[in-house]
Amino acid sequence: MSMRRFWIEFHKISGLIILIPLLLQSISGSIIVFDHAIDEWLNPDILLVNPPAEAQPASLRSIMAVASSALPQTAYIQSLRKPRHHRTVYTAYPVMRETSPFHGKRMEVLINPYTAELIAVREWGSYLTSFVYLFHFTLLMGDCGSYFLGFVAILVLFNVIIGAYLGWPRSRAAWDWLLARKRRITPLIGKLRRWHILSGLGSLPVFVVLIISGLSLVFHEQTEALLDRPGAPALDIKLYPEQTININDWLPAVKKHWPDAQWMRLSQPTDTQPAAAFTIRKANDPRKTSGSSMLWLHPQSGDILAERDYAELTLRQKIAFWLFPLHSGEAFALPGRLLVFLSGLLVSVLGIAGVWLWYQRTFRPRRSP
Repeated sequence: MSMRRFWIEFHKISGLIILIPLLLQSISGSIIVFDHAIDEWLNPDILLVNPPAEAQPASLRSIMAVASSALPQTAYIQSLRKPRHHRTVYTAYPVMRETSPFHGKRMEVLINPYTAELIAVREWGSYLTSFVYLFHFTLLMGDCGSYFLGFVAILVLFNVIIGAYLGWPRSRAAWDWLLARKRRITPLIGKLRRWHILSGLGSLPVFVVLIISGLSLVFHEQTEALLDRPGAPALDIKLYPEQTININDWLPAVKKHWPDAQWMRLSQPTDTQPAAAFTIRKANDPRKTSGSSMLWLHPQSGDILAERDYAELTLRQKIAFWLFPLHSGEAFALPGRLLVFLSGLLVSVLGIAGVWLWYQRTFRPRRSP
């Protein structure tokens, strides 16, 4: 068997092996590209509000108070996420005490941004878009499913590269056939094969980026170590028992330090991390929905204790913050999301077309001479 024949057989057999998980991943991935919009469309009663005329947003202190008291035995608020736009709600993620029946679960507290009223409490993973998101990254099998998908992705990457090698035209006649430059009668299976090769070659850069970025999310600890992604600083903060904590002073301090930035997420001070941590989105930030810069504030004085400015990171560190936005498409706003969405659908079509080609070539009846 020649080397080329070996790689052809490898491409076929590996394609058959990975077909089912590949279809599941590509379809679920296309769905979660627009997970927030789909969730708002499916659940407008708890995710969308009608802001009153000339309404002013509720204070951060009142929002945090509702988030902390929505569920009994809340230890602290791990993340308070700013509304996506003027009609959406605050989403708080509390960490529950060990005695709570919700301990270990990822609960969401939804709060009206204008009235600071509790709208709903739900568990992440129990509603459609979060279920699809969880399925996409773990196959509902926890870390084992995540690692399985990681190794499937490695096999897919080899398969894609080999397919590009096999499909790349090596002569002018091959280019003429691939681009259909000459009019000739071509059977359906030949047209499908030509479309399969042309689509695979044309989408190769996008596929490679999606696979590699997906692998970085599965093996995130190794990726962060490799790219030297900066973590939270170790802060020694002295608190004064006689001094109160005024949460409403935090946002003005953030705005004063970085006037042109937007805060996206807030983490409440804890015993292990006694600073108030803000995730910030600045100009040219690839993470549009969360931000890559951070500020750590003294919870009583509002003084800036530490910062992580995305603009000042090394190129290697910046790559760490590009991987998820590239995988989700958010790095390039709506065009990027549409590209990832269509790529997921194209992967499904290519996989099915490849199996049909294999079936036709292997099992179709031979014509009698």
